[in-house]
Amino acid sequence: MRISKTMSETTGVKNAVAVMSTEKAKFALKAAGLMTKEIEKAAGNDLVIVVEAESNKLALETIQKIESLISSNSSQGGKSAPDIFNSEMQVINVGLDIFKDSLVAQQVKVKQVNWQVPAKGDMKLVNILKKLT
Repeated sequence: MRISKTMSETTGVKNAVAVMSTEKAKFALKAAGLMTKEIEKAAGNDLVIVVEAESNKLALETIQKIESLISSNSSQGGKSAPDIFNSEMQVINVGLDIFKDSLVAQQVKVKQVNWQVPAKGDMKLVNILKKLT
């Protein structure tokens, strides 16, 4: 997100986005008028870079800068960051089992946390439990 914000502040760049192609991200891109046929076909683990600029040349230059920032970890402000593109992904899923299942199908290591809303959302019970601790 920091990369997208930095690149969007470039003179002549209207929008610059670098996101994973999840359904939520696709929905946001479509709502922003940035959806393309290629993005529609992209899988959830694909990186999508979209730039809207005053010229094709500026758009291409901005895409190259984004790719460079991603690969050099410059988005961390000089701090060293893990190389997420060349390391094994490990996930802790606190959501629906379908998320875990889709990651397992892609051979990603996943730990499932079976979390539930405390006291099934009954705020009277939640407040009583808070007083007990």
